[in-house]
Amino acid sequence: MDDVLVDGLVVPIGERDGIEGLYSDKKGYCGQNVQVVATLSGRLADVGDPCPGSMHDSRAFRQSEIAARWAAHYEPDGMGMTGDKGYQGAGIRTPYKKPPGRELTDARKACNTALNRIRAAVERAIAHLKCWKVLKTGFRRSLEDFPAVLRTVTKLKVFRVYGLPPPTPCAGTSCCPASGSGDCSTMSRTPTEWR
Repeated sequence: MDDVLVDGLVVPIGERDGIEGLYSDKKGYCGQNVQVVATLSGRLADVGDPCPGSMHDSRAFRQSEIAARWAAHYEPDGMGMTGDKGYQGAGIRTPYKKPPGRELTDARKACNTALNRIRAAVERAIAHLKCWKVLKTGFRRSLEDFPAVLRTVTKLKVFRVYGLPPPTPCAGTSCCPASGSGDCSTMSRTPTEWR
């Protein structure tokens, strides 16, 4: 996989008694900060573990385990990872910030414009992820269930976009429909034939 993009999404969850740090000042509601990784074509690649909504994107990037899973991309000799200004200091490619009391040079403005055009793809991936009502209008069940629901929605979204990965033969083990015979030809059926 080539260069990837990362951005944060705050999923509304409503106010919860006894749980601190959910209110996002930026968004103006309580939620969970979810880190999203997308390809340059705008396809969802990965979603991190949810973090409290008040957490800054650069910290959520590390705590959600996205940084660990995608470390090979943002290392100096890696394939590349791009984020917005909220990820400055996290080791990934970000736009330049305006220095205090000065303006950006024309070259840096051009770099920021180019990066923002590329970053539009992760915004598109987030928009597609938010098509799921549970992520757009709010999660009202127990917060303990949220990570599992997020993983399920992500897997369904990836399945819809990429399709089913090819089945792998299991060499006649107990998991094989032809258990013990060594004939795993049934594993090559298409999804419509699995019924």
